[in-house]
Amino acid sequence: MIQIRFQNFLDMFTPIIFIYIILSLGWKNFLFFNVEILLGIVLIISLLHFFILLDKNLEKGYKSMIFLSFFILMLSLIFSFLGIFLFYENITSDIKIYTLISLILYVLIRVTYFMRIVYVKIHNPAFIFITSFVFLSFLGSILLMLPASTVVKKISFIDALFTSTSAVCVTGLVVLDTAKDFTYLGKIFILILIELGGLGILTITSFFSYFFRDGFSFKEAIFISNFLNTKTTNNVLSLAVKVVLFTLTVEFIGTLLIYFSIKEKNSIESDNILFFSIFHSISAFCNSGFSTLSQGLYSQSVRFNYLFQLIIAFLLILGGIGFNILFNFFAYIWLTIKKYLLKIFKDEDFRCPVHVVTLNTKIVILTTFFLLFFGTVFYYISEYHCSLSEHSSFHGKWIVSFFSSATSRTAGFHVLNMNTFTPITIFFTIFLMWIGASPASTGGGIKTSTFALALMNIISLSRGKNRLEIQRKEISSESIRLSFSIIMLSIIVIYISILLIIFLDPKEDLLSISFEVFSAFSTAGLSLGITSNLSNGSKLILILLMLLGRIGIFNVMIGFLRKNKIGSHHYYRYPKGNVLIN
Repeated sequence: MIQIRFQNFLDMFTPIIFIYIILSLGWKNFLFFNVEILLGIVLIISLLHFFILLDKNLEKGYKSMIFLSFFILMLSLIFSFLGIFLFYENITSDIKIYTLISLILYVLIRVTYFMRIVYVKIHNPAFIFITSFVFLSFLGSILLMLPASTVVKKISFIDALFTSTSAVCVTGLVVLDTAKDFTYLGKIFILILIELGGLGILTITSFFSYFFRDGFSFKEAIFISNFLNTKTTNNVLSLAVKVVLFTLTVEFIGTLLIYFSIKEKNSIESDNILFFSIFHSISAFCNSGFSTLSQGLYSQSVRFNYLFQLIIAFLLILGGIGFNILFNFFAYIWLTIKKYLLKIFKDEDFRCPVHVVTLNTKIVILTTFFLLFFGTVFYYISEYHCSLSEHSSFHGKWIVSFFSSATSRTAGFHVLNMNTFTPITIFFTIFLMWIGASPASTGGGIKTSTFALALMNIISLSRGKNRLEIQRKEISSESIRLSFSIIMLSIIVIYISILLIIFLDPKEDLLSISFEVFSAFSTAGLSLGITSNLSNGSKLILILLMLLGRIGIFNVMIGFLRKNKIGSHHYYRYPKGNVLIN
């Protein structure tokens, strides 16, 4: 009975801790933000966890959550007390950091457990997916409006919401100068929103659920498999863990490469070169396009650093190609290497499993390669005498062209002066933004596989075939219908958005508005410079477009229109009727 009261008290105390963290971070002179109070809070919560753990009738999942929270809180207490007894002085700031981090992790673990309960209560994975991004956007806007987050005294709610949504939806469109208008804390908030938005709350909660001993229920596995875009529920928890660990590993390697690629570290317009490297590594892999430089990557300090540009380009390609594709491709490479190693050192024959590389992987990789190749050639030819003229070297022009081809589809970085782009380059960039990245990736757009299937289906119909066949495999009619539906929906949404912004901001030219709308919908983040000049109504439209682009229009429609029970249309079929098309 006492343990149940402790549980209820802990459930009520968690939101209070969350508010306390926000107040402590948001206001530098917050009266109750000191070491004594922080240690007291952590100590009280640790004791509550200890007494709750004494209950033998605890649910297995809840007990795992309590144990993990207790372990993290006790670690911070041990480090804090060791620091007090060993160093005595100059340890106050470190203790604040230890205890604050432990409280943040504690709240995150509680949220994870709460999300698992939500999975069971709500029978709509798409709806959970939608609400997670909307919730993150509004939470981020509150954090960015805190006095300690901005250099200026106050920013409007619309600007805060726009910046937060752009970060969560990994877009990169900005109405404020990230370098000058946000403090170090504000940039950290933006970086966290980018990481959470790139991976998704469901993936993060799945990662923490890995440490809960009872694992996943079948229903939870279905939800996570929907988000990770996998057809099977087998090992879905380990897949979520692989996604998080792979992301952190690539971002860590990217940070090191960026750090060592900058030769003149004093030339970077950043307070901390290490933070600069971490920020751009995460921003690049998550395809967000945010930068701590006022002019982005067009800044003088990195504009001609071609090694840095190559690192950023490969990071955003990795992030935009899709986790399932990467894991499948790496599995093929590993098996190939293993085959030759066994042949050389042990003289053994190793037979690779049949069809290691899936059809989906082949389509995505080939489409990505062709878009990158033709995009690079196009930028080189079309901008040779315009924006590329400031790059004198032959290899510099090709690297910048390659970078522009890669970033146009997924990220919002730019190393060329977009105000000098020729009209044909602008229209080609719009086309690349519209296609976007690959499925189950951190990028947006209609996706490379959607574009490839629609194009191949048109060719197949032109040849008189009534079905689509690729490499001796027939593509399901459901996939073909879905690809054309996504294309049609994207065109309708983009067209309506352009009309509304023209009505709200008639002074802006049509080409700039169209570019902005395509960029927001595709979460590409490129702009011709009109974002901050738009009215609040137009900014709201772009916010909705970014959410739709990141979540997916079809997911939104499924979330609100699909019924969970099996429809009656599964039990009957009408006679086929023909409609004159052409």
